[in-house]
Amino acid sequence: MSNHSGTTTNAVPNPSWVASDHTLPDFIDEIEDGYYETNLHGSFTFVNDAICRITGYTRAEMVNTVTRRYSMHTDARTADRLKAVFAEVYDTGHALSSMEIPLLQKDGTMRHVDISVALITDAEGKPTGFRGFARDITVRRQIEAALRNRVQLLSLLQQVDTELASQAEPDAVLTVGMNAAMTLTRAHAGCIALIENGKMRIMRAVGVVGERDLDMDEGIIGRVLRYGQPEFVADVSADPDYIGDVPGMVANIVVPLHARDRLIGVINLETRDPDRFTTEIYEYVRLLATRLAAALDNALLLHTSQTQLAALQKLYAHVSDLERLKTDMIRIAAHDMRGPLAIIASYVELLREELAEHLDSAHQSYFEAIDRSIDRMTRLSTDVLSLERLQERQSAPTDLLAFDQVVREVADGFRLEAKERGLNYRIDVPVLDCMVLGDAVELGEAISNLISNALKYTPNGGKVTVTIKMTDRRASLEVLDTGYGVPESEQKRLFQAFSRIRTRDTVNIVGTGLGLHLVKKIVERHGGAIVFQSQPGVGSCFGFSLPLAPSEPRSQRSVRPMGA
Repeated sequence: MSNHSGTTTNAVPNPSWVASDHTLPDFIDEIEDGYYETNLHGSFTFVNDAICRITGYTRAEMVNTVTRRYSMHTDARTADRLKAVFAEVYDTGHALSSMEIPLLQKDGTMRHVDISVALITDAEGKPTGFRGFARDITVRRQIEAALRNRVQLLSLLQQVDTELASQAEPDAVLTVGMNAAMTLTRAHAGCIALIENGKMRIMRAVGVVGERDLDMDEGIIGRVLRYGQPEFVADVSADPDYIGDVPGMVANIVVPLHARDRLIGVINLETRDPDRFTTEIYEYVRLLATRLAAALDNALLLHTSQTQLAALQKLYAHVSDLERLKTDMIRIAAHDMRGPLAIIASYVELLREELAEHLDSAHQSYFEAIDRSIDRMTRLSTDVLSLERLQERQSAPTDLLAFDQVVREVADGFRLEAKERGLNYRIDVPVLDCMVLGDAVELGEAISNLISNALKYTPNGGKVTVTIKMTDRRASLEVLDTGYGVPESEQKRLFQAFSRIRTRDTVNIVGTGLGLHLVKKIVERHGGAIVFQSQPGVGSCFGFSLPLAPSEPRSQRSVRPMGA
Protein backbone atom coordinates (compact mmCIF):
# COMPACT_ATOMS: atom_id res chain seq x y z
CA MET A 1 0.00 0.00 0.00
CA SER A 2 1.32 3.49 -0.85
CA ASN A 3 1.64 6.36 1.59
CA HIS A 4 1.08 10.04 0.84
CA SER A 5 4.68 10.60 -0.20
CA GLY A 6 4.44 7.81 -2.75
CA THR A 7 7.19 5.74 -1.10
CA THR A 8 6.64 2.20 0.11
CA THR A 9 7.28 1.30 3.72
CA ASN A 10 7.27 -1.98 5.61
CA ALA A 11 7.23 -0.30 9.00
CA VAL A 12 4.38 -1.04 11.35
CA PRO A 13 3.69 2.28 13.09
CA ASN A 14 1.96 2.35 16.46
CA PRO A 15 -0.89 4.75 17.12
CA SER A 16 0.32 7.60 19.27
CA TRP A 17 -2.44 7.06 21.85
CA VAL A 18 -1.59 3.37 22.39
CA ALA A 19 2.15 3.57 22.26
CA SER A 20 2.53 4.76 25.82
CA ASP A 21 1.74 2.09 28.41
CA HIS A 22 -1.40 0.94 26.52
CA THR A 23 -3.54 3.84 27.67
CA LEU A 24 -6.54 2.61 25.64
CA PRO A 25 -9.64 3.07 27.83
CA ASP A 26 -10.89 -0.10 29.45
CA PHE A 27 -14.39 0.32 28.05
CA ILE A 28 -13.15 -0.68 24.56
CA ASP A 29 -12.99 -4.26 25.76
CA GLU A 30 -16.42 -4.01 27.33
CA ILE A 31 -18.46 -2.86 24.34
CA GLU A 32 -20.54 -5.34 22.34
CA ASP A 33 -19.15 -4.26 18.96
CA GLY A 34 -15.69 -5.22 17.83
CA TYR A 35 -12.95 -2.62 17.59
CA TYR A 36 -9.78 -3.03 15.54
CA GLU A 37 -6.68 -1.14 14.46
CA THR A 38 -4.30 -2.04 11.63
CA ASN A 39 -1.13 -0.62 10.21
CA LEU A 40 -1.04 0.80 6.71
CA HIS A 41 -0.46 -2.68 5.32
CA GLY A 42 -3.65 -4.10 6.83
CA SER A 43 -2.07 -6.15 9.59
CA PHE A 44 -3.88 -5.94 12.93
CA THR A 45 -2.13 -3.97 15.64
CA PHE A 46 -4.99 -4.05 18.15
CA VAL A 47 -8.33 -5.85 18.53
CA ASN A 48 -10.75 -5.87 21.42
CA ASP A 49 -12.38 -8.92 22.96
CA ALA A 50 -15.50 -8.55 20.79
CA ILE A 51 -13.39 -8.98 17.61
CA CYS A 52 -12.01 -12.17 19.08
CA ARG A 53 -15.52 -13.44 19.77
CA ILE A 54 -16.60 -12.59 16.22
CA THR A 55 -13.63 -14.28 14.51
CA GLY A 56 -12.95 -17.09 16.95
CA TYR A 57 -9.25 -16.21 17.09
CA THR A 58 -7.34 -15.07 20.18
CA ARG A 59 -5.83 -11.60 20.35
CA ALA A 60 -2.33 -13.07 20.11
CA GLU A 61 -3.30 -14.93 16.92
CA MET A 62 -4.52 -11.75 15.28
CA VAL A 63 -2.20 -8.93 16.38
CA ASN A 64 1.26 -8.23 14.91
CA THR A 65 1.18 -11.25 12.65
CA VAL A 66 2.21 -10.24 9.16
CA THR A 67 0.13 -12.89 7.48
CA ARG A 68 -3.09 -11.82 9.21
CA ARG A 69 -4.27 -9.39 6.57
CA TYR A 70 -7.32 -8.87 4.36
CA SER A 71 -7.72 -12.46 3.19
CA MET A 72 -7.27 -13.99 6.63
CA HIS A 73 -10.96 -14.14 7.49
CA THR A 74 -12.75 -13.93 4.18
CA ASP A 75 -12.76 -15.04 0.57
CA ALA A 76 -10.54 -13.66 -2.18
CA ARG A 77 -13.25 -11.48 -3.72
CA THR A 78 -14.09 -9.82 -0.40
CA ALA A 79 -10.35 -9.38 0.31
CA ASP A 80 -10.03 -7.43 -2.95
CA ARG A 81 -12.96 -5.24 -1.92
CA LEU A 82 -11.35 -4.55 1.46
CA LYS A 83 -8.02 -3.58 -0.18
CA ALA A 84 -9.88 -1.18 -2.45
CA VAL A 85 -11.82 0.35 0.44
CA PHE A 86 -8.71 0.81 2.60
CA ALA A 87 -6.91 2.39 -0.35
CA GLU A 88 -9.80 4.79 -0.98
CA VAL A 89 -9.93 5.82 2.69
CA TYR A 90 -6.17 6.34 2.64
CA ASP A 91 -6.28 8.41 -0.57
CA THR A 92 -9.29 10.56 0.30
CA GLY A 93 -9.05 10.73 4.06
CA HIS A 94 -12.82 10.11 4.22
CA ALA A 95 -13.99 7.38 6.56
CA LEU A 96 -16.31 4.57 5.45
CA SER A 97 -19.22 4.30 7.90
CA SER A 98 -20.63 0.92 6.86
CA MET A 99 -19.74 -2.04 4.74
CA GLU A 100 -21.16 -5.58 4.97
CA ILE A 101 -18.78 -8.46 4.40
CA PRO A 102 -18.82 -12.23 4.93
CA LEU A 103 -16.34 -13.35 7.58
CA LEU A 104 -14.99 -16.85 8.08
CA GLN A 105 -14.49 -17.86 11.70
CA LYS A 106 -11.61 -20.00 12.84
CA ASP A 107 -13.88 -23.07 12.98
CA GLY A 108 -14.99 -22.51 9.40
CA THR A 109 -18.38 -20.98 10.25
CA MET A 110 -19.43 -18.11 8.02
CA ARG A 111 -20.63 -14.92 9.70
CA HIS A 112 -21.86 -11.61 8.33
CA VAL A 113 -20.19 -8.49 9.67
CA ASP A 114 -20.80 -4.77 9.21
CA ILE A 115 -17.52 -2.79 9.47
CA SER A 116 -16.42 0.84 9.39
CA VAL A 117 -12.97 2.10 8.28
CA ALA A 118 -11.19 5.34 9.25
CA LEU A 119 -7.62 6.64 9.07
CA ILE A 120 -5.32 6.86 12.08
CA THR A 121 -2.98 9.86 11.89
CA ASP A 122 -0.11 11.06 14.06
CA ALA A 123 0.28 14.46 15.68
CA GLU A 124 1.41 15.91 12.37
CA GLY A 125 -1.66 14.52 10.53
CA LYS A 126 0.34 11.83 8.77
CA PRO A 127 -1.59 8.52 8.24
CA THR A 128 -0.22 5.74 10.40
CA GLY A 129 -2.91 3.05 10.02
CA PHE A 130 -6.62 2.26 10.05
CA ARG A 131 -9.20 1.63 12.70
CA GLY A 132 -12.88 0.90 12.86
CA PHE A 133 -15.72 -1.03 14.38
CA ALA A 134 -17.14 -4.40 13.44
CA ARG A 135 -20.64 -5.62 14.30
CA ASP A 136 -21.82 -9.20 13.88
CA ILE A 137 -25.05 -8.94 11.84
CA THR A 138 -25.40 -12.66 11.14
CA VAL A 139 -28.59 -12.99 13.20
CA ARG A 140 -30.02 -9.89 11.57
CA ARG A 141 -29.21 -11.22 8.12
CA GLN A 142 -30.79 -14.55 9.03
CA ILE A 143 -33.92 -12.78 10.29
CA GLU A 144 -34.05 -10.65 7.14
CA ALA A 145 -33.60 -13.73 4.98
CA ALA A 146 -36.33 -15.52 6.93
CA LEU A 147 -38.63 -12.51 6.55
CA ARG A 148 -37.92 -12.33 2.82
CA ASN A 149 -38.60 -16.03 2.54
CA ARG A 150 -41.80 -15.67 4.52
CA VAL A 151 -42.93 -12.77 2.35
CA GLN A 152 -42.21 -14.86 -0.73
CA LEU A 153 -44.16 -17.79 0.68
CA LEU A 154 -47.08 -15.58 1.66
CA SER A 155 -46.99 -13.98 -1.76
CA LEU A 156 -47.05 -17.44 -3.31
CA LEU A 157 -50.02 -18.42 -1.15
CA GLN A 158 -51.80 -15.23 -2.18
CA GLN A 159 -51.17 -16.03 -5.84
CA VAL A 160 -52.43 -19.55 -5.25
CA ASP A 161 -55.57 -18.18 -3.59
CA THR A 162 -56.20 -15.97 -6.61
CA GLU A 163 -55.62 -18.81 -9.06
CA LEU A 164 -57.74 -21.27 -7.10
CA ALA A 165 -60.58 -18.75 -6.86
CA SER A 166 -60.55 -18.32 -10.63
CA GLN A 167 -60.78 -22.05 -11.36
CA ALA A 168 -64.13 -23.82 -11.56
CA GLU A 169 -63.02 -27.19 -12.91
CA PRO A 170 -61.59 -29.85 -10.54
CA ASP A 171 -58.76 -30.70 -13.00
CA ALA A 172 -57.62 -27.07 -13.10
CA VAL A 173 -57.72 -26.79 -9.29
CA LEU A 174 -55.62 -29.95 -8.95
CA THR A 175 -53.03 -28.61 -11.40
CA VAL A 176 -52.75 -25.28 -9.55
CA GLY A 177 -52.49 -27.06 -6.19
CA MET A 178 -49.81 -29.52 -7.34
CA ASN A 179 -47.68 -26.79 -8.93
CA ALA A 180 -47.99 -24.62 -5.81
CA ALA A 181 -46.99 -27.47 -3.49
CA MET A 182 -43.88 -28.30 -5.53
CA THR A 183 -42.87 -24.63 -5.82
CA LEU A 184 -43.47 -23.96 -2.14
CA THR A 185 -41.45 -26.91 -0.84
CA ARG A 186 -38.97 -27.54 -3.70
CA ALA A 187 -39.85 -31.20 -3.19
CA HIS A 188 -38.35 -33.84 -5.50
CA ALA A 189 -41.58 -35.84 -5.71
CA GLY A 190 -45.20 -35.35 -4.75
CA CYS A 191 -48.80 -36.17 -5.50
CA ILE A 192 -52.39 -35.24 -4.71
CA ALA A 193 -54.69 -38.21 -4.14
CA LEU A 194 -58.48 -38.01 -3.72
CA ILE A 195 -60.95 -40.39 -2.07
CA GLU A 196 -63.93 -41.47 -4.12
CA ASN A 197 -66.27 -44.41 -3.63
CA GLY A 198 -64.12 -45.82 -0.85
CA LYS A 199 -60.91 -45.75 -2.90
CA MET A 200 -57.97 -43.36 -3.04
CA ARG A 201 -56.57 -42.47 -6.44
CA ILE A 202 -53.59 -40.31 -7.41
CA MET A 203 -55.00 -37.44 -9.49
CA ARG A 204 -51.86 -35.31 -9.93
CA ALA A 205 -48.21 -36.37 -9.53
CA VAL A 206 -44.67 -35.07 -10.02
CA GLY A 207 -41.72 -37.47 -9.88
CA VAL A 208 -43.94 -40.48 -9.11
CA VAL A 209 -46.24 -42.68 -11.12
CA GLY A 210 -49.69 -41.08 -11.23
CA GLU A 211 -53.25 -42.12 -12.10
CA ARG A 212 -53.28 -45.20 -9.88
CA ASP A 213 -55.01 -46.38 -6.72
CA LEU A 214 -53.25 -46.23 -3.35
CA ASP A 215 -53.69 -48.60 -0.45
CA MET A 216 -55.56 -46.56 2.15
CA ASP A 217 -54.33 -48.71 5.04
CA GLU A 218 -50.56 -48.72 4.44
CA GLY A 219 -47.67 -46.31 4.74
CA ILE A 220 -47.54 -42.86 6.28
CA ILE A 221 -50.46 -41.90 4.04
CA GLY A 222 -52.54 -44.67 5.58
CA ARG A 223 -51.62 -43.44 9.05
CA VAL A 224 -52.65 -39.88 8.17
CA LEU A 225 -55.97 -41.16 6.81
CA ARG A 226 -56.65 -43.17 9.97
CA TYR A 227 -56.02 -40.33 12.38
CA GLY A 228 -56.86 -37.39 10.12
CA GLN A 229 -53.75 -35.50 11.28
CA PRO A 230 -50.89 -34.09 9.13
CA GLU A 231 -47.37 -35.49 9.57
CA PHE A 232 -43.84 -34.21 8.96
CA VAL A 233 -41.31 -37.06 8.97
CA ALA A 234 -37.82 -35.51 8.90
CA ASP A 235 -36.09 -38.92 8.62
CA VAL A 236 -38.10 -41.55 6.77
CA SER A 237 -35.47 -44.21 7.49
CA ALA A 238 -36.53 -44.10 11.13
CA ASP A 239 -40.24 -44.53 10.32
CA PRO A 240 -41.28 -48.20 9.94
CA ASP A 241 -44.47 -47.25 8.05
CA TYR A 242 -42.69 -45.38 5.27
CA ILE A 243 -43.08 -46.94 1.82
CA GLY A 244 -40.55 -45.57 -0.65
CA ASP A 245 -41.85 -45.40 -4.21
CA VAL A 246 -38.93 -43.20 -5.26
CA PRO A 247 -35.34 -44.14 -4.17
CA GLY A 248 -33.22 -41.74 -2.14
CA MET A 249 -35.95 -39.80 -0.37
CA VAL A 250 -35.10 -38.72 3.18
CA ALA A 251 -38.05 -36.56 4.36
CA ASN A 252 -41.81 -36.76 3.89
CA ILE A 253 -44.75 -34.39 4.44
CA VAL A 254 -48.30 -35.76 4.27
CA VAL A 255 -51.26 -33.42 4.88
CA PRO A 256 -54.94 -34.47 4.75
CA LEU A 257 -57.46 -32.48 2.71
CA HIS A 258 -60.55 -31.71 4.81
CA ALA A 259 -63.68 -30.08 3.39
CA ARG A 260 -66.88 -29.55 5.39
CA ASP A 261 -65.65 -31.92 8.12
CA ARG A 262 -65.06 -34.60 5.52
CA LEU A 263 -61.73 -36.16 4.45
CA ILE A 264 -61.47 -35.90 0.65
CA GLY A 265 -57.79 -36.72 0.05
CA VAL A 266 -54.13 -35.97 0.86
CA ILE A 267 -51.08 -34.04 -0.34
CA ASN A 268 -47.92 -36.17 -0.24
CA LEU A 269 -44.47 -34.54 -0.69
CA GLU A 270 -40.98 -36.06 -0.51
CA THR A 271 -37.40 -34.77 -0.81
CA ARG A 272 -33.82 -36.04 -1.06
CA ASP A 273 -32.50 -32.90 0.68
CA PRO A 274 -33.48 -32.76 4.38
CA ASP A 275 -32.80 -29.01 4.51
CA ARG A 276 -35.65 -28.32 2.10
CA PHE A 277 -38.36 -29.47 4.49
CA THR A 278 -38.45 -27.24 7.56
CA THR A 279 -41.08 -26.71 10.23
CA GLU A 280 -41.99 -23.44 8.55
CA ILE A 281 -42.41 -25.12 5.15
CA TYR A 282 -44.54 -27.79 6.82
CA GLU A 283 -46.87 -25.11 8.23
CA TYR A 284 -47.18 -23.47 4.83
CA VAL A 285 -48.10 -26.81 3.25
CA ARG A 286 -50.86 -27.11 5.85
CA LEU A 287 -52.12 -23.64 4.90
CA LEU A 288 -52.00 -24.60 1.24
CA ALA A 289 -53.92 -27.82 1.97
CA THR A 290 -56.72 -25.85 3.65
CA ARG A 291 -57.11 -23.59 0.60
CA LEU A 292 -56.80 -26.45 -1.86
CA ALA A 293 -59.41 -28.57 -0.04
CA ALA A 294 -61.95 -25.72 -0.04
CA ALA A 295 -61.33 -24.94 -3.72
CA LEU A 296 -61.53 -28.63 -4.67
CA ASP A 297 -64.75 -29.09 -2.72
CA ASN A 298 -66.32 -26.06 -4.42
CA ALA A 299 -65.17 -27.23 -7.85
CA LEU A 300 -66.43 -30.76 -7.26
CA LEU A 301 -69.77 -29.44 -6.01
CA LEU A 302 -70.06 -27.19 -9.05
CA HIS A 303 -69.12 -30.04 -11.37
CA THR A 304 -71.66 -32.34 -9.69
CA SER A 305 -74.32 -29.63 -9.83
CA GLN A 306 -73.65 -28.99 -13.50
CA THR A 307 -73.81 -32.71 -14.25
CA GLN A 308 -77.05 -33.07 -12.32
CA LEU A 309 -78.43 -29.93 -13.92
CA ALA A 310 -77.69 -31.30 -17.38
CA ALA A 311 -79.40 -34.57 -16.45
CA LEU A 312 -82.39 -32.70 -15.00
CA GLN A 313 -82.62 -30.49 -18.08
CA LYS A 314 -82.62 -33.57 -20.28
CA LEU A 315 -85.23 -35.20 -18.07
CA TYR A 316 -87.27 -32.00 -17.99
CA ALA A 317 -87.20 -31.78 -21.77
CA HIS A 318 -88.36 -35.38 -21.97
CA VAL A 319 -91.12 -34.82 -19.38
CA SER A 320 -92.13 -31.60 -21.14
CA ASP A 321 -92.45 -33.48 -24.41
CA LEU A 322 -94.60 -36.10 -22.69
CA GLU A 323 -96.62 -33.39 -20.98
CA ARG A 324 -97.21 -31.62 -24.29
CA LEU A 325 -98.18 -34.93 -25.89
CA LYS A 326 -100.56 -35.70 -23.02
CA THR A 327 -102.06 -32.21 -23.14
CA ASP A 328 -102.48 -32.37 -26.91
CA MET A 329 -104.11 -35.78 -26.68
CA ILE A 330 -106.47 -34.66 -23.92
CA ARG A 331 -107.31 -31.45 -25.76
CA ILE A 332 -107.94 -33.27 -29.03
CA ALA A 333 -109.97 -35.91 -27.25
CA ALA A 334 -111.98 -33.30 -25.32
CA HIS A 335 -112.58 -31.22 -28.43
CA ASP A 336 -113.30 -34.08 -30.81
CA MET A 337 -115.65 -35.99 -28.54
CA ARG A 338 -118.08 -33.07 -28.24
CA GLY A 339 -119.40 -33.73 -31.74
CA PRO A 340 -119.99 -37.47 -31.25
CA LEU A 341 -121.53 -36.79 -27.83
CA ALA A 342 -123.99 -34.36 -29.36
CA ILE A 343 -124.93 -36.97 -31.98
CA ILE A 344 -125.34 -39.67 -29.31
CA ALA A 345 -127.47 -37.35 -27.20
CA SER A 346 -129.68 -36.53 -30.21
CA TYR A 347 -130.21 -40.16 -31.18
CA VAL A 348 -130.85 -41.20 -27.60
CA GLU A 349 -133.54 -38.54 -27.38
CA LEU A 350 -135.06 -39.73 -30.69
CA LEU A 351 -135.06 -43.31 -29.47
CA ARG A 352 -136.72 -42.28 -26.23
CA GLU A 353 -139.47 -40.47 -28.12
CA GLU A 354 -139.99 -43.31 -30.63
CA LEU A 355 -140.13 -45.97 -27.93
CA ALA A 356 -141.88 -43.93 -25.26
CA GLU A 357 -145.06 -46.02 -25.23
CA HIS A 358 -143.10 -49.27 -25.05
CA LEU A 359 -140.70 -48.32 -22.22
CA ASP A 360 -141.17 -49.61 -18.73
CA SER A 361 -139.41 -48.27 -15.60
CA ALA A 362 -136.32 -50.43 -16.18
CA HIS A 363 -135.97 -49.11 -19.72
CA GLN A 364 -136.32 -45.57 -18.45
CA SER A 365 -133.47 -46.13 -16.00
CA TYR A 366 -131.27 -47.24 -18.91
CA PHE A 367 -131.92 -43.99 -20.73
CA GLU A 368 -131.27 -42.00 -17.56
CA ALA A 369 -127.92 -43.76 -17.11
CA ILE A 370 -127.03 -42.88 -20.70
CA ASP A 371 -128.03 -39.25 -20.06
CA ARG A 372 -125.85 -39.09 -16.94
CA SER A 373 -122.87 -40.51 -18.82
CA ILE A 374 -123.30 -38.09 -21.69
CA ASP A 375 -123.60 -35.22 -19.23
CA ARG A 376 -120.47 -36.34 -17.39
CA MET A 377 -118.43 -36.63 -20.60
CA THR A 378 -119.71 -33.27 -21.82
CA ARG A 379 -118.76 -31.65 -18.51
CA LEU A 380 -115.33 -33.26 -18.60
CA SER A 381 -114.60 -31.99 -22.12
CA THR A 382 -115.85 -28.53 -21.11
CA ASP A 383 -113.57 -28.40 -18.07
CA VAL A 384 -110.54 -29.63 -20.05
CA LEU A 385 -111.06 -27.03 -22.76
CA SER A 386 -111.57 -24.34 -20.12
CA LEU A 387 -108.25 -25.24 -18.48
CA GLU A 388 -106.52 -25.17 -21.85
CA ARG A 389 -107.99 -21.74 -22.53
CA LEU A 390 -106.72 -20.45 -19.17
CA GLN A 391 -103.18 -21.74 -19.82
CA GLU A 392 -103.04 -19.93 -23.15
CA ARG A 393 -104.06 -16.61 -21.61
CA GLN A 394 -101.02 -14.89 -20.10
CA SER A 395 -102.20 -11.35 -19.34
CA ALA A 396 -104.56 -10.51 -16.50
CA PRO A 397 -108.19 -9.66 -17.44
CA THR A 398 -109.02 -5.94 -17.65
CA ASP A 399 -112.82 -5.73 -18.06
CA LEU A 400 -114.56 -3.68 -15.38
CA LEU A 401 -117.26 -5.86 -13.81
CA ALA A 402 -119.88 -5.40 -11.12
CA PHE A 403 -118.99 -8.43 -9.05
CA ASP A 404 -122.30 -8.50 -7.16
CA GLN A 405 -124.19 -8.53 -10.45
CA VAL A 406 -122.11 -11.39 -11.86
CA VAL A 407 -122.64 -13.49 -8.73
CA ARG A 408 -126.41 -12.77 -8.67
CA GLU A 409 -126.91 -13.75 -12.33
CA VAL A 410 -125.00 -17.04 -11.95
CA ALA A 411 -126.66 -17.92 -8.62
CA ASP A 412 -130.17 -17.32 -10.00
CA GLY A 413 -129.55 -20.03 -12.59
CA PHE A 414 -129.38 -22.73 -9.89
CA ARG A 415 -132.72 -22.10 -8.21
CA LEU A 416 -134.51 -24.86 -10.13
CA GLU A 417 -131.78 -27.46 -9.48
CA ALA A 418 -131.75 -26.62 -5.79
CA LYS A 419 -135.53 -27.03 -5.64
CA GLU A 420 -135.38 -30.40 -7.44
CA ARG A 421 -132.77 -31.58 -4.91
CA GLY A 422 -134.99 -30.55 -2.01
CA LEU A 423 -132.56 -27.95 -0.64
CA ASN A 424 -133.07 -24.65 1.12
CA TYR A 425 -131.29 -22.39 -1.36
CA ARG A 426 -130.68 -18.77 -0.43
CA ILE A 427 -128.98 -15.97 -2.38
CA ASP A 428 -127.78 -13.23 -0.03
CA VAL A 429 -126.19 -10.83 -2.55
CA PRO A 430 -127.03 -7.21 -1.83
CA VAL A 431 -126.37 -4.44 -4.32
CA LEU A 432 -122.86 -3.28 -3.48
CA ASP A 433 -120.39 -0.93 -5.08
CA CYS A 434 -117.85 -3.75 -5.63
CA MET A 435 -116.25 -3.34 -9.03
CA VAL A 436 -113.50 -5.74 -10.07
CA LEU A 437 -111.29 -6.21 -13.11
CA GLY A 438 -112.01 -9.59 -14.62
CA ASP A 439 -113.41 -11.85 -17.29
CA ALA A 440 -117.17 -12.32 -16.82
CA VAL A 441 -117.24 -15.73 -18.50
CA GLU A 442 -114.36 -17.12 -16.43
CA LEU A 443 -115.69 -15.72 -13.16
CA GLY A 444 -119.14 -17.07 -14.02
CA GLU A 445 -117.58 -20.48 -14.61
CA ALA A 446 -115.79 -20.39 -11.23
CA ILE A 447 -118.94 -19.30 -9.37
CA SER A 448 -120.99 -21.94 -11.18
CA ASN A 449 -118.56 -24.71 -10.18
CA LEU A 450 -118.68 -23.71 -6.51
CA ILE A 451 -122.49 -23.55 -6.35
CA SER A 452 -122.88 -26.79 -8.33
CA ASN A 453 -120.51 -28.59 -5.93
CA ALA A 454 -122.38 -27.27 -2.90
CA LEU A 455 -125.70 -28.53 -4.30
CA LYS A 456 -124.26 -31.96 -5.19
CA TYR A 457 -122.59 -32.55 -1.83
CA THR A 458 -125.48 -31.37 0.36
CA PRO A 459 -128.08 -34.04 1.15
CA ASN A 460 -131.83 -33.53 0.76
CA GLY A 461 -133.21 -31.06 3.28
CA GLY A 462 -129.90 -29.26 3.67
CA LYS A 463 -129.11 -25.59 3.13
CA VAL A 464 -126.93 -23.74 0.62
CA THR A 465 -126.31 -20.00 0.90
CA VAL A 466 -124.56 -17.79 -1.67
CA THR A 467 -123.32 -14.49 -0.25
CA ILE A 468 -120.82 -11.72 -0.96
CA LYS A 469 -119.21 -9.07 1.21
CA MET A 470 -116.58 -6.31 1.00
CA THR A 471 -113.61 -5.98 3.35
CA ASP A 472 -110.21 -4.29 3.07
CA ARG A 473 -110.62 -3.26 -0.56
CA ARG A 474 -111.58 -6.78 -1.54
CA ALA A 475 -114.79 -8.42 -2.69
CA SER A 476 -115.44 -11.92 -1.37
CA LEU A 477 -117.79 -14.67 -2.52
CA GLU A 478 -118.76 -17.44 -0.11
CA VAL A 479 -120.87 -20.51 -0.86
CA LEU A 480 -121.87 -22.11 2.45
CA ASP A 481 -123.50 -25.51 2.71
CA THR A 482 -124.59 -27.97 5.36
CA GLY A 483 -123.27 -30.89 3.33
CA TYR A 484 -121.02 -33.83 4.02
CA GLY A 485 -117.84 -31.79 4.50
CA VAL A 486 -114.24 -32.73 3.59
CA PRO A 487 -112.04 -34.87 5.88
CA GLU A 488 -109.04 -32.91 7.16
CA SER A 489 -106.62 -35.51 5.74
CA GLU A 490 -107.97 -34.84 2.23
CA GLN A 491 -108.16 -31.06 2.30
CA LYS A 492 -104.60 -30.39 1.07
CA ARG A 493 -105.20 -32.04 -2.30
CA LEU A 494 -108.73 -30.73 -2.78
CA PHE A 495 -107.82 -28.21 -5.51
CA GLN A 496 -105.48 -30.52 -7.44
CA ALA A 497 -106.41 -31.65 -10.95
CA PHE A 498 -108.47 -34.87 -11.11
CA SER A 499 -108.59 -35.00 -7.32
CA ARG A 500 -111.79 -36.51 -5.99
CA ILE A 501 -112.60 -36.95 -2.33
CA ARG A 502 -114.45 -40.22 -1.87
CA THR A 503 -116.13 -40.98 1.42
CA ARG A 504 -118.93 -43.34 2.29
CA ASP A 505 -121.44 -40.53 1.68
CA THR A 506 -119.94 -39.20 -1.58
CA VAL A 507 -118.73 -42.34 -3.35
CA ASN A 508 -121.71 -42.38 -5.76
CA ILE A 509 -121.66 -38.65 -6.58
CA VAL A 510 -120.56 -38.11 -10.18
CA GLY A 511 -117.79 -35.59 -10.91
CA THR A 512 -114.75 -34.95 -13.13
CA GLY A 513 -112.23 -33.92 -10.46
CA LEU A 514 -111.43 -30.77 -12.45
CA GLY A 515 -114.02 -28.31 -11.13
CA LEU A 516 -112.20 -26.98 -8.07
CA HIS A 517 -108.85 -27.05 -9.91
CA LEU A 518 -110.43 -24.89 -12.62
CA VAL A 519 -111.78 -22.50 -9.97
CA LYS A 520 -108.29 -22.13 -8.46
CA LYS A 521 -106.74 -21.37 -11.85
CA ILE A 522 -109.39 -18.75 -12.66
CA VAL A 523 -109.03 -17.06 -9.27
CA GLU A 524 -105.21 -16.97 -9.56
CA ARG A 525 -105.45 -15.40 -13.04
CA HIS A 526 -107.61 -12.66 -11.50
CA GLY A 527 -105.09 -12.02 -8.69
CA GLY A 528 -107.47 -13.44 -6.10
CA ALA A 529 -107.27 -15.94 -3.25
CA ILE A 530 -109.24 -19.10 -2.49
CA VAL A 531 -111.50 -19.16 0.59
CA PHE A 532 -112.13 -22.60 2.09
CA GLN A 533 -113.22 -24.13 5.37
CA SER A 534 -114.81 -27.50 6.03
CA GLN A 535 -115.87 -29.74 8.87
CA PRO A 536 -117.00 -33.31 8.17
CA GLY A 537 -120.68 -33.86 9.00
CA VAL A 538 -121.26 -30.10 9.50
CA GLY A 539 -120.65 -28.47 6.13
CA SER A 540 -118.25 -26.41 4.06
CA CYS A 541 -117.54 -22.88 2.90
CA PHE A 542 -116.03 -22.51 -0.57
CA GLY A 543 -115.31 -19.19 -2.21
CA PHE A 544 -112.72 -16.64 -3.25
CA SER A 545 -111.81 -12.99 -2.83
CA LEU A 546 -110.75 -10.51 -5.51
CA PRO A 547 -109.12 -7.10 -5.25
CA LEU A 548 -111.49 -4.22 -6.00
CA ALA A 549 -110.85 -2.15 -9.09
CA PRO A 550 -109.41 1.37 -8.62
CA SER A 551 -112.12 3.78 -7.46
CA GLU A 552 -113.97 5.60 -10.22
CA PRO A 553 -117.27 7.49 -10.22
CA ARG A 554 -120.10 5.09 -11.11
CA SER A 555 -121.33 7.52 -13.81
CA GLN A 556 -118.00 7.24 -15.65
CA ARG A 557 -117.74 3.45 -15.52
CA SER A 558 -118.06 1.31 -18.59
CA VAL A 559 -119.31 -1.93 -17.11
CA ARG A 560 -119.15 -5.06 -19.27
CA PRO A 561 -122.38 -7.07 -18.99
CA MET A 562 -122.33 -10.71 -18.01
CA GLY A 563 -123.14 -12.19 -21.37
CA ALA A 564 -120.99 -9.88 -23.51
